[in-house]
Amino acid sequence: MRKKLLTQDIILQWDLSRRKNMNMMCCLLCYENHDSHDHLFFECKFSSKIWNKVRQKVGMDDVAPKWEEIVEWLLVRANSKSAANYVSRILVAATAYFIWQERNARLFKNQMRPPDHLCQVVINTVRYKLTGVRLKRTDKVARLLQEWEIHDDGCSDDGG
Repeated sequence: MRKKLLTQDIILQWDLSRRKNMNMMCCLLCYENHDSHDHLFFECKFSSKIWNKVRQKVGMDDVAPKWEEIVEWLLVRANSKSAANYVSRILVAATAYFIWQERNARLFKNQMRPPDHLCQVVINTVRYKLTGVRLKRTDKVARLLQEWEIHDDGCSDDGG
C-alpha cells in the first residue's frame, strides 16, 4: 500500500547510471509502459483485466482500476469489522500479490500465465483463506460464504 515495491521507476530514481540500460525496458505484463506501481496496480491492460473480473466478487464493481481509488475505497471501510469488508481487503491484497508474482515470474523465470488463470488463483486463494477464518454466524455471513462456495462450518456463535 505504501508503493515500496522495486518497480522500474523506483530503480531509475536510485541509480541514474542505469537509466540508459532501462530506457528500453517496458512492463512485462502488457509491453506498453514502464512498470510503475500505479501502472502495475491496475492501470496495465493485463492487470486491469484481472481487477475488473475479481472485484465483482466483493462488490467493488464501481471501483476503477487505479491504486489510489482502491486504497481510498478500502480506507473509508478500514475500521469496519464486517465480513464483506474483510473479504474485500483480502481480495485486493491477493490480487496485488499475484500480479507482482506474475511480473517477477516473467522477469526472472520467463514464465507466463494468462489473466484468466490469475483470476482463478486469486479467487481460490481468497476462498481458501475464508475457510480458515472464524466469522460470526449471521445471515449476511452465511450468504457471503455461500457466494464463495464455502460451507459455514467455520462460523462461531460467539462473534469471534
